[in-house]
Amino acid sequence: MPVRDFSSEQAREELRELVGYEDWLLQHVYKLTEDEVFPVWPDAVVYDADTKSAVVRNSGRLHMMLGDWRPGFLQVAPPLVFVASFKLLDMLFEWILKGNGQPADFRFKEKIKQLASPGLVYPSVLHARPWLVAALTALYKCSEPLRGTIIHSRHFDSSNGGLRIASSKNEVIGEPIDLSAEDLRTYAQLSVSVLKYLHGDWHLDTHREKCLRWQIDALQKLHRLEPLGQAQPRHMCVRWNTRDPHIRIVDVARLQRDILERNAGQDVTFDLRIVITEDESNPPRAYLIPCEVLPRLDSLPEERWSDYISPISDETEVAASIQKAGQ
Repeated sequence: MPVRDFSSEQAREELRELVGYEDWLLQHVYKLTEDEVFPVWPDAVVYDADTKSAVVRNSGRLHMMLGDWRPGFLQVAPPLVFVASFKLLDMLFEWILKGNGQPADFRFKEKIKQLASPGLVYPSVLHARPWLVAALTALYKCSEPLRGTIIHSRHFDSSNGGLRIASSKNEVIGEPIDLSAEDLRTYAQLSVSVLKYLHGDWHLDTHREKCLRWQIDALQKLHRLEPLGQAQPRHMCVRWNTRDPHIRIVDVARLQRDILERNAGQDVTFDLRIVITEDESNPPRAYLIPCEVLPRLDSLPEERWSDYISPISDETEVAASIQKAGQ
């Protein structure tokens, strides 16, 4: 039986139906929308090409919702969160096995056995990242007996939004695992994020891939694989202000060194906003260069720069910063 096209709209719709309830629940209790998980911040560091100066700007968000039900729910529902996160992985692997022509079987141990079969074909998002397949498979396999404890036994304790749980298969009680409220959120976010990339709802770029690796390492106590060694990812936008209307070369290596020094211990990627302000008679113009393009910025053809034209949200601020630098 030929392997199905996992990227077809029919296949994606089947996956959406399989994960519908648990996906909806976790997205709502943790606010796992793309805007919340990957917010767009103002430019974090502003460089002036003429004076060689840099200004660091800190930004943050404040959420205040009267009568918000989520905090109270998450205090008492860690078992439900764990089971829902596991269920997303269970439905994902069932969908993959079905797409490979494997016989349908609702027993977890049979699915786990089938996942060990050689030659399984995975959706391109997973196929290109064997480390992600290995981590999700191990997470699924190691979570299965803990899910059984929650459903069939009482060898767990929930307090302060966390979960202390042990395997109780065949009436043999294993070593308990302590999952904090943050661990449970990470499990939920990892499961939901992978589905978003498979659905095609979110774009998986370099930074977001690093976030997946970071989340996998954070769940090492659960999946028991060797850590991937991913430092904490951070993505930002850096601005380069200049008066030179012909600038086409930016010292990207210098910016990278400076950004890494300012964010020691983190794995930082950044997009670069180049803002050109010649004089008062010409309006400023800007280009937003994605981090993936920066390594080849100095060889970017002239005609390609128009692909990265960016609106300027606050021309007054730009003009003032340029004017001050020129004094």
